[in-house]
Amino acid sequence: MTDRRERAVPVESSPDDRERVLGGLEVEALLRVGSERLFLVFTRSRLILAHQAKLGRGSVPMVGLFGKMADGFKRNADRTASLQKLGEMEPEGILRLDRDNFAIDFHRVVSLIVEPVEGRSKVTLVTPDDKFELYASRTAAEGVREELGVLLAGKVEYRTG
Repeated sequence: MTDRRERAVPVESSPDDRERVLGGLEVEALLRVGSERLFLVFTRSRLILAHQAKLGRGSVPMVGLFGKMADGFKRNADRTASLQKLGEMEPEGILRLDRDNFAIDFHRVVSLIVEPVEGRSKVTLVTPDDKFELYASRTAAEGVREELGVLLAGKVEYRTG
């Protein structure tokens, strides 16, 4: 089986060959004060961390990805709809939504470890330069397990409690 990343890039790309979002999940990053909700989305070649809203003491409600205020993201249906909208966007468009959104190419990922912690999943993403500790629901983390395992072959580890 040939790795998709090792295929030759066609001179003329068809719409099926362009980079697109394959999946994702909502994650939370703990800050010194409060937390920040993000979407971790993935394409065939990279992970994208897209900011949602800063929550907690001392934070001003920030406009979310689609013009909604942070409190609008408290409802699960709104978060699901936002993630679905991200899935329909071009990756470069997601990166332009917020100046703090960024991508990590798969070849820069050293490891991605998912482990159960206090009723949810801790997602530790390590690159040569950074270590990100994120939290997601166990259901969401399990929902992307197979696809991440294929995309980040040998770099993903799901631990059991």
